[in-house]
Amino acid sequence: MCRLVLFAGTCTRCNESLTWADLSQQLSCLEAKNADEFGGCRRGVDVETHAFDQECDTCAGEDEGVAGLDFGEQQHHPYYQQYHEYAQFQLQHQQQQTYQQSGSTEATSAAAVAAVTSSTSPVVLQGQSKRPSPKEETDGRRKKRART
Repeated sequence: MCRLVLFAGTCTRCNESLTWADLSQQLSCLEAKNADEFGGCRRGVDVETHAFDQECDTCAGEDEGVAGLDFGEQQHHPYYQQYHEYAQFQLQHQQQQTYQQSGSTEATSAAAVAAVTSSTSPVVLQGQSKRPSPKEETDGRRKKRART
């Protein structure tokens, strides 16, 4: 026989009857597991209900002062979606231009550079450094080394 364990009660503030679905459990017997269906056995389902009184989500949100607030998630999501779509469009457009202008090996490297420059996280390409090379720094003149 399968067992269904339910936790039901009332809200301690508004007295609304609730069943806490996230706490409920479906315990299958061996016959139901073999049939791959909860309650798919000859004896059916035994339902156990346990009392569990707690504030509902609405009352808990009112207590914490956050009921009805979305914390700007609805405003942020459309802008992020628009930016992501625009970045994808730009990347595809750049790839098409590079394929039309040059050979496949040059286009592949240009597409890789375009992908790196359009990403949101800063990436330093291999072989590039923030500091200028000694040749760029001295304009052809050698610096004297101090003796230690």
